[in-house]
Amino acid sequence: MITALPPLTLSPARPSQLEGVPVEPAQLLKAFGLSEPGVRRWHAEPPQYMLDLYNQLADSNGLTRLPGPYGSSVIRAFSERARDQDSTFTFILNGMDEEEILEVEFHVYHSRLSKDQRHLLKDNIYQLEVQWVGEFERQVVEKQHIAAHSSGWRVFRVGSGVVERSTTTEENRKVVVLEVTAYSLNGNRLPLSLHHGTRGARQPLLVLFGSSITNTTNEAAQKISEIDKVHGVSSNRVRRSVEGNTEQDSVTVTPVPELPHGCERRDMLVDFQMIGWSSWIVHPKIYNAYQCVGQCSFPMGQNLNPTNHATVQSIIHHSGQFPEVRRPCCVPSLYGNLSLLYYDSEENVVLKQYDQMVATQCGCH
Repeated sequence: MITALPPLTLSPARPSQLEGVPVEPAQLLKAFGLSEPGVRRWHAEPPQYMLDLYNQLADSNGLTRLPGPYGSSVIRAFSERARDQDSTFTFILNGMDEEEILEVEFHVYHSRLSKDQRHLLKDNIYQLEVQWVGEFERQVVEKQHIAAHSSGWRVFRVGSGVVERSTTTEENRKVVVLEVTAYSLNGNRLPLSLHHGTRGARQPLLVLFGSSITNTTNEAAQKISEIDKVHGVSSNRVRRSVEGNTEQDSVTVTPVPELPHGCERRDMLVDFQMIGWSSWIVHPKIYNAYQCVGQCSFPMGQNLNPTNHATVQSIIHHSGQFPEVRRPCCVPSLYGNLSLLYYDSEENVVLKQYDQMVATQCGCH
């Protein structure tokens, strides 16, 4: 639900009586590059790796601080879909049609070798090998040397090829199969306990780091603009509405009764719980997108961050000789990116960075 602090007021959750075209939940989904809401079972908890990564890349309000690993803007974590044999891991992938895969990591938790096996090792070292298993071939994608007494998480960079070369199902999903084997430095195979499971603190993960090929935010803005034109709605109107969590409902932000004389940044809160999305959006539950309100009156000081064009336009408007020249507008002049951690429609956890979602500075343009 989109709300706003004074001078904007929040209307109650009921059908809007104001004129204008409501922005429905489906339009908000499109703004976030989604075609349908996510799904999260009541007992599901996101992988700790994804929670830690979100806290590293974003602040508590979701404002992006750092780009993702490998320069990624979309990070998808896939869990096992079925219990495999001890050394085999199967992942079913989806949702990557409009993304370029930059890197793939395989995260797996292993137990310590038994005491009897450790005594047989040379220099207390053994080797873990990860193979990609195709329909008619297999390939070693990474090896690591492991201390005999160690246990815990191992992260293998297996490359984007394990996705590109894997089998595609009729539903346009990729099936990636990996096999993990432990060997002594002499080449003897070792028994090693590897953790499996679709949930829990030690669930194995296949993590895809990608970048969006298309700008879904701009596409959504264009679509909403087209809807406005069909209904004869002015593109510069203040009023927009998104209320409730059904197609018929909307939330209305009423027009500003009196604009301040200066160009100011004011709060505009997007509350996912009030929209009805808090079950599948993990972080943030609410974020401040901010809005720019006020008048760009002559003369404009540098505190209004005017462009050179806006300065010239303000002078011509103030002269009164050209009535068709309007006063410059108070609009965002700098933006920040938003990081969103959520479950997609197939219960996979996604961390995605959205460009230009937070107005960090206002100015006269």
